[in-house]
Amino acid sequence: MKITDVETILLRLPQVREIGDGCQTICVIRVSTDEGIVGIGEAHTNPLAARSIIDSPLYSVSAQGLRHVLLGEDPRDINRLWDKMYRASQTYGRRGLLMHALSGIDLALWDILGKSVGLPVHQLLGGARKRAHHAYASDLSQPTLEATIERALAHKANGYRAMKFGWGALGQDRKSDVRVAEQLRSALGP
Repeated sequence: MKITDVETILLRLPQVREIGDGCQTICVIRVSTDEGIVGIGEAHTNPLAARSIIDSPLYSVSAQGLRHVLLGEDPRDINRLWDKMYRASQTYGRRGLLMHALSGIDLALWDILGKSVGLPVHQLLGGARKRAHHAYASDLSQPTLEATIERALAHKANGYRAMKFGWGALGQDRKSDVRVAEQLRSALGP
């Protein structure tokens, strides 16, 4: 099996706003093989910057685009490819953005390996540690306490037993935060 393509796909919300620290744009990485198996990964970082690290043409032995490094390689040899990408990018990175882009490719390679052997990736990594994980709702604080309570009640109605609100007025004043938490608990019940 050989890698035939590494594509970067940029996804962006129609209206990016300066609120919170949530990701409003993302870089999806699709690694294709000559056997028709496609792996998908994502880089939680600035997608245009990640795209440039992945799609950059050959510049020098130690400053290669990651796509160039991977073409023609066996995607199942993940550890060797990880080291090869790391060495081929030493001129421009060892942390930060490079690691984000490399981790997105790493996810796609594990996806390919799992598909090629018919196993979910978590089994390839040693199996599940817990049978179930409880998800929580993560949301921005609303402009008013009433609107935040309304949002919390909607999350509860959707089955969430835990939730997190942030940004906006929350986190600015401890006394106010305690009051908001008390009112949320009162509205939501135990």
